[in-house]
Amino acid sequence: MRVGTLLAAGQDCDVFEAGTGKVIRRARDGRSLEREASVMRHARRQGFPAPEVFDADGADILMERVDGVSLAREATWRPWRAPAYGRLLVELLQRLATVRAPGWLPAAGGAPGNNLLHLDLHPGNVLVTGDGPRVIDWANAGRGAPGADAACTWLILAAAPVDGLVRRAGRTLMAKAFADAVDRAAVLPYLSAMATRRRDDDNTHDAERAAIDRLLAREATLGAEVAR
Repeated sequence: MRVGTLLAAGQDCDVFEAGTGKVIRRARDGRSLEREASVMRHARRQGFPAPEVFDADGADILMERVDGVSLAREATWRPWRAPAYGRLLVELLQRLATVRAPGWLPAAGGAPGNNLLHLDLHPGNVLVTGDGPRVIDWANAGRGAPGADAACTWLILAAAPVDGLVRRAGRTLMAKAFADAVDRAAVLPYLSAMATRRRDDDNTHDAERAAIDRLLAREATLGAEVAR
């Protein structure tokens, strides 16, 4: 596909202008994004706020241009709103939990079930727009139990490194609000498996692995105290 101006560069994909109201998301390593495009189409057909996909060809997805600001940036600009953004993440996961996965989507490890899972639904992948929140970057999507999806989000909020005092404060507030609002009973059975999955990711740094271990230890201690 023919691309225009580079608009954004992510971890492994670039986004280019592609005419009025459209962009091309292109995999930098040339891998096919057609499965991701199919997932987005499926989620949107089920009423979930994913971007509209117009076409997909190999490493390119032609999709609507979503003009908005990520929750991560919003929390930096307005840290007092961070708790509301943490609750919004829970609400989005609850909405996604009503969507059944297409049968061809592979199961996520340790997460039996037939629900559509995003598995990377963090503040950077939620855009705030005039029409409400939109969820982007479905590269990790899988099939399984909704609790596994919420566990992934919780781990990212609690452990992913954040630079700057204001950003760290906002992320801490967001993580606390998320943990208070999420259904812990549904999430905890998947926390360890999703933690292993995140630890084994090549993009995860040692500091994040250590933070994941602290979260698991804290939740295990809390669970033991509740059980007494």
